[in-house]
Amino acid sequence: MLKLRIKHIFILPFLLSALFSGCGYRSRSDLLRHIRTVTISPINNETVEYGLEEDLADAIRDEFSRTWGEGTDSIFTATIKEYEILPISLDQNGQPEQYRLFIVMSFVFEDLKRNKILRNEKNYEQFHDFYVVSDRSEPPETLPEAKEKLIDEVAADIVSSIVEEW
Repeated sequence: MLKLRIKHIFILPFLLSALFSGCGYRSRSDLLRHIRTVTISPINNETVEYGLEEDLADAIRDEFSRTWGEGTDSIFTATIKEYEILPISLDQNGQPEQYRLFIVMSFVFEDLKRNKILRNEKNYEQFHDFYVVSDRSEPPETLPEAKEKLIDEVAADIVSSIVEEW
């Protein structure tokens, strides 16, 4: 009986610490409670793709609005360096069946309240592969549909990497 109680005394602290310890996930919004607003600067576009910067800025603004309002607590600035469409799969006649949209950009997220750069990404890359023919593993997409998906994926990925941290 005494052995059983001694085991419980030694095991209980370990069980309690396991119960109250988290899985390691930590929301950056907890770490940045003082930030309630963000300004999205006009995005610089070094490519020939007209309007890409406006579409991307709108998507990033929409993603940030899920967490913060518009204002001057922080600022997001970005430059689109590359935007390309590349064929990655050809049919037997040499015609493209699948393409890859590819974007390379840099961005900075700055805490203006504490005058700190929190994220400085020099070569962020993202791509979206899409088919233009039927009878494949995925339904075909038009270039405008694929471009919209890429922009949405970029915005969601960038903002979540700023707002949350594992």
